[in-house]
Amino acid sequence: MNEAGVHRDERPRRIRGCVLRIGVMRWQNIKHHVREVFRPQGLQTDVGASPESELTQVSGQQEEIDQMIEEDELLTEQSKVVMRLGHMLLACGASSFRVKVSMSRLAAALGVREHHAQVTFGEISSTVYGKCNFRTEVSEQRTFGTNAAQLDRLRVFVQHLKVRMSVEEANRALDKIAANGPEYGTVANMLASGISCACFCFLNRGGLVECILAGIAATAGQALRKQMMIRHMNHFGIWMACGVVASTIYVALATLFNLALPHLASASEIANLPVWFTGTSSGYHAGIVSAVLFLVPGFPLITAMLDLVRSDLAAGVNRSVYVMMLVVSAGAAVWLTSLAFSWAVDPPATPPISGVGLYLVRMLCSFIAAYGFAMLFNCTLEVSFWAALICAIVNPLRFFGVEEGLLWQFAVGVEAFAIGMGAHFISKATKYAYSRVSLSVPAAVLMIPGVPLYAGLTHMNQGNYAEAISSITEVCIVILAVGIGLALARMVTDPNWRTESELRKLHPGAKTAHRYVMR
Repeated sequence: MNEAGVHRDERPRRIRGCVLRIGVMRWQNIKHHVREVFRPQGLQTDVGASPESELTQVSGQQEEIDQMIEEDELLTEQSKVVMRLGHMLLACGASSFRVKVSMSRLAAALGVREHHAQVTFGEISSTVYGKCNFRTEVSEQRTFGTNAAQLDRLRVFVQHLKVRMSVEEANRALDKIAANGPEYGTVANMLASGISCACFCFLNRGGLVECILAGIAATAGQALRKQMMIRHMNHFGIWMACGVVASTIYVALATLFNLALPHLASASEIANLPVWFTGTSSGYHAGIVSAVLFLVPGFPLITAMLDLVRSDLAAGVNRSVYVMMLVVSAGAAVWLTSLAFSWAVDPPATPPISGVGLYLVRMLCSFIAAYGFAMLFNCTLEVSFWAALICAIVNPLRFFGVEEGLLWQFAVGVEAFAIGMGAHFISKATKYAYSRVSLSVPAAVLMIPGVPLYAGLTHMNQGNYAEAISSITEVCIVILAVGIGLALARMVTDPNWRTESELRKLHPGAKTAHRYVMR
């Protein structure tokens, strides 16, 4: 024994006993706090309650927990289908405003109390609010493209949403829409590209030979782009590769034709050939830029302008950078080809024909070119026809105004406004079965100054900075005029563009956000 009268070998046992008692006390406190946290409001624990009352309390708590779990699962499924709709719209090339409004409409139809979304060109952030919780999802979008027919189907789906739609119904409808394949096959897609660029070449003052050569080169380039897109290759690499292939094929064909022509006709016969047949006598240079105009990202370019006008700066700036990178890639391809073959890119000063016939041919070429670009955007046949008709009526008037002394940028803005108004009336006449963006973009893409754009990039790469700055500045002003004209038409015809009433209605703010807890 020691001085305290305790054996030395009993100390460890007493220490272990004290530690054990302290641990038990702490575990009891933890269990007490857990019960207090998860106890439903208004439920009091009676001291000395019977076993039956304790079972009732436990059963009530379990029912509440099960209800919360069920609500969480439902909110998760609702959030997933809302996010799915956003991804499908963004993959079709829809604007940020359209994506946000459509997601909020679907969320409201599913019974979600509130929905908030932030949409950029490559990312969607979505938050749905339930009764006592909320769920936030952030998802990256890596599928970039244009599918106007799919966009119209999704638009019709959103327009006819039922109140208190179930998640299963929404998924079935989206599955049905997603099952639709492309409107046109590979061959039709190639021919649409070639014929459109051939008509584009005439509008850019090219002759018949140049139009044919540009059409052949664009057809080959589009075939390559189609195969590379199927394999999900890098878009900037696709645009550069297709630009090199199309421009090289054009140069090769033009060179061969220029060498073969003296063997097919005498010098006097060649001299008497009409200008509309041969184009220019400088080696058919006018068509090289027209051969790569199928690479102009018209749909994302115009959508980016609309996003900027709607103050969706995150989406508009990102989409604009994407468009700029594609244009730079295609422009670098044209520059490499022109540098390798010492090829000029500036168009001729005058059209190959004149008089009334010029405007009739311009009307026909505008119709065909817009129809072909609508096919490239995967518009339906009906939408393609109406878009082409709008372009055939309005586009020749722009040429007439410019040739009569009207400022080019102003003429483009007026034409864009007229296209937007025409798209609105046709959409309204069809009870909005066709979206205005699907009708207006194929018609407006012909106003994008592809020749000055690629010419400016080529001049810059060749060190002709004065010509490059002049061309690129002119292009930027024209693109702004296109966006302003289309936006002005939407503001005149669409109240949601004037007051943002729809966004304010669907996004009431975060007044009750502090009452929600994360689950």
